[in-house]
Amino acid sequence: MGENSWEDGISRGSALAAWRLPHASEAFLLQDFQGGSQLAEGWNVADLPAGFLAAPFIGLPYFLASDSLNSWTLTSVSTSINIVIDEEDSSKKQEFKSWVSSAIEAIKQGPLQKVVLSRTDVKELPAGFSIVAALEELAAAYPNAFVCAISIPALAGVWMCATPEILVEQKDGVFRTISLAGTQSGVDDHGNALSPAQARWSQKEIEEQAFVSRYIIDCFKKIRLREYTELGPKTISTGNLLHLKTEYIVDTKAMDFPQLPGLMLGLLHPTSAVCGTPKQEAIEFILKTETHDRSMYSGYLGPVNIGGNTHLFVNLRTVKITGNQAEFYAGCGITEDSDPEKEWQETQMKCQTLQRVLMQ
Repeated sequence: MGENSWEDGISRGSALAAWRLPHASEAFLLQDFQGGSQLAEGWNVADLPAGFLAAPFIGLPYFLASDSLNSWTLTSVSTSINIVIDEEDSSKKQEFKSWVSSAIEAIKQGPLQKVVLSRTDVKELPAGFSIVAALEELAAAYPNAFVCAISIPALAGVWMCATPEILVEQKDGVFRTISLAGTQSGVDDHGNALSPAQARWSQKEIEEQAFVSRYIIDCFKKIRLREYTELGPKTISTGNLLHLKTEYIVDTKAMDFPQLPGLMLGLLHPTSAVCGTPKQEAIEFILKTETHDRSMYSGYLGPVNIGGNTHLFVNLRTVKITGNQAEFYAGCGITEDSDPEKEWQETQMKCQTLQRVLMQ
C-alpha cells in the first residue's frame, strides 16, 4: 500500500486505521467513509460489526466501521535503529520528579498503593516524514509489538503506537489478556541487545507487576471465573526494553462463555498498568497532577470482529503527530519504593522506543 491510499482517505474525510499484529507479515488499512463515530453508553463489543475500536484513557471509544479493508505484505526495511541521546530538559525533569515525589508521599499515607504517571516530549519531525513508511519501519523494528496509526476527524492529528500489551484478545474461541509491568533497558552500555535471561529485577519492579496481575485476577473473581490458565511471570524483550509479563488464557468455547471479552474489557480498562491501585484513587491523583491531556494515550485500540477475531491493545509507546510536530507520551508505575530519578530515566527509555525510529 502506498502513501497515496492513506492521503486519499484523509482528503475524503474518512477515519483511517492502519495496523500490523505482532509477528505478522501482513498489514491492513481500514477506512470508515463516514469518519467514525463515538459509541454510546451501554455498548458491547460482541454487538459491533467488523471494524476498529480506539478508546481514550477516560471516556467512550470511537468505532470505525469497515467500509473498506485492504491488506498488503510488508516489505523488508532496514531495522538498524539508533539510540536518541537528547539533552535533558531540566525544568521538565524537575517537574516530573516532583510529581513522582508527591505520589510516593501519597502512597505512604494510603489508600493509594500504586499510581502511573506520564509525561510528554515534543519533537519536530524530519523532512519528508511519511505515516505509512513510519508504520512499516516500526513493524520491522518491533516484530512482537502491535503497530498502528489512526486518523479520526474528531481527534486532532494522527496517533501512532508500537505497543506490546494485549488488553483483550478473542481468537478462535480463546480469550487472552496479559499483565505487563516492570521496565528496564534492553541494551547494555555498548548498545548491544540483552537477552531476557540477563534481566535482574528489583523488588519494586516485581511488586509493580504483581499489582497488575492481582488486578486481573480480581476482575475474574468479580464475574466468578475460576477456570483460567496463568503463565508467568517471565521476562520478555520489546526492542530496546525488557518487561515482566504474565499471560491469562480462557477457553471461552469450552466454557460456552462468548460474552467474556466484553465483560473483561469493561472491568479491565483502565488497567493497573496505566492507572494504578485502587483505580478510582489513582485516576483522581493522575487528573490533579498531570498537566497534559492523555487523550488516546493509555487508552486501547485494535480491530474487532474481523474474521470472528478481536485484538485490543493498550495504547502505549504512543506519539501524536500534528503537522510536522510529534508529541511522544510515556509513563511509569510509582510505588512506595520508587526513586524519582530512575522513574524519569524509565520515561526517557520509553519515549525512545518510537523516537529512535521516527526521528532518523
